[in-house]
Amino acid sequence: MKKIDNIPVVLQGTDFLCASYTDKGEEALCVYKGNPKDFYLKEVIVRIHSGCLTSEVFGMENCDCSWQLKRSIEIISNASEAILIYLPGQEGKGNGLFNKIRSFELMNVGLSSEDAYEIIGLPSDKREFDFAIQILKEFGVKRIKLITNSPAKIIACIDGGIEVSERIPIVIDNPNAAVRQLLDNKKNHFNHLIN
Repeated sequence: MKKIDNIPVVLQGTDFLCASYTDKGEEALCVYKGNPKDFYLKEVIVRIHSGCLTSEVFGMENCDCSWQLKRSIEIISNASEAILIYLPGQEGKGNGLFNKIRSFELMNVGLSSEDAYEIIGLPSDKREFDFAIQILKEFGVKRIKLITNSPAKIIACIDGGIEVSERIPIVIDNPNAAVRQLLDNKKNHFNHLIN
């Protein structure tokens, strides 16, 4: 694994350090607060975030990814020790940008993203989080508070040897109709912890 780290950046008015990792074709961008030399002693707040070009760059309003990213940055901005791992290669639940746009065509006639991917012949969620776990271990992290609604991310961390002491939920206020349907699908299809 190759990395570049300790690059100062400012996100939403807060100072962070930035690191970039690459390994076997996978890439990740991390922003973090605190001294990584002490992370093994600390309970670090962590967000593992899958990239979403359509929402985060173009502002499409049919998903909650942009909102989740902004909210996660707010949470880690107020922490002493925190890491946000951004995984750009996980677009479209790991199926890629092209297939994500293909799924939109089917979603526009009322299908869920899960059903759309199934019709296309792809898994409803192809993502794996091994690279994120590898990065956490590179940071020396042993115990975390994980910002997520996804049981799959919690299980991935635990299976990877990272203790999850607490889940920090991401709550979206007043979602539009498309996002409300997406949240219902996440809850019903993937057992996301959404109230």
